Amino acid sequence: ATDASAGMLAPSFEHDLHNPPDEHGGAATLAEFSRASLRRWAQIAPIIEGASGESIDYDASGVIAAAFTEDEAARLMAGNKEDGSETGEWLETAAALDLEPALSPSLVGAWFSPDNGQVDPRRVRRALKIALLRAGAGIVSGQRVTAVAAKSGAVCGVDLAGGARLAAPAVVMATGARVIGGDRAIAGAVYPVKGEALSLARIDGQPRRVVRSAYAYICPKSDGRIFVGATELARDWSLTTDSAHIEVLKAGAAKTTPVLAGADEIERWAGLRPATIDGAPIIGPAGDGPSGLYYALGHYRNGVLLAPETAHALAAAIADHKPLDAAARAFSPARLRPSANAENP
Repeated sequence: ATDASAGMLAPSFEHDLHNPPDEHGGAATLAEFSRASLRRWAQIAPIIEGASGESIDYDASGVIAAAFTEDEAARLMAGNKEDGSETGEWLETAAALDLEPALSPSLVGAWFSPDNGQVDPRRVRRALKIALLRAGAGIVSGQRVTAVAAKSGAVCGVDLAGGARLAAPAVVMATGARVIGGDRAIAGAVYPVKGEALSLARIDGQPRRVVRSAYAYICPKSDGRIFVGATELARDWSLTTDSAHIEVLKAGAAKTTPVLAGADEIERWAGLRPATIDGAPIIGPAGDGPSGLYYALGHYRNGVLLAPETAHALAAAIADHKPLDAAARAFSPARLRPSANAENP
């Protein structure tokens, strides 16, 4: 899923995500958690680059969402006005084209969020691997995990398909749309949403920053590639791409930024977003099972955005034995268990 992601850091445009109730009485919401993670990206991006010597293509030049009808404009403005903590502004057509000349002049306006942005997920993954190895961490790749191993009610590692066991006092299950083990409540709460996307080659006049519309998102990377996406196909486990779907995405990109009609395709791919039945991620101690097992699941289309705040919350819980903060507690696995549903009909 990481390599399939475009890497948008755009919480301003996720107002439709469900915000689960905080069982501990707080007012934490997914929007607040997303904004906190956006701020943390600004802090950790230079740390990752410094520790690895690699660029992660962190871009904080903002995200602009174009509207081509009055209804689209009304939805953009209403969504952002409801979220009073967001910085951003509505731009009329001339101002939008001045900020982003690649946009189609047929737009009726655009919402610009200057504190949103993007990273290149593939570069992030590579940089993190280098940084971890330099710090002395061990990385085992290409080995399928078959089970979480436990002894006397506590996690003791993971079992691999070849029969080996990796010993560990804590395990974080960050397995995307698949859940390993017998936790039926959690396994039943997570499902895949397939997404197809493509990249285009650099072309003169291409967008300067992330552009969104009702038809496509467009993420220009520093090396010239332009990511375009994405379809959403619920409960589809396949990783094939449909040519008709790709053509629709190309047409949507060209409608939004006409210059892209002449850009050559470089690559197309599909990935699986891990969604949940209530629309919120699953973060924290498993609760029902061995101690030392933690979940980081169900981040849907915001896995890259939410990664820093999720990691921060779990690191504090595992290394410092601190309880999850209010924002992370809202996403506890406990909310998905039958007992929780019985208490909160």
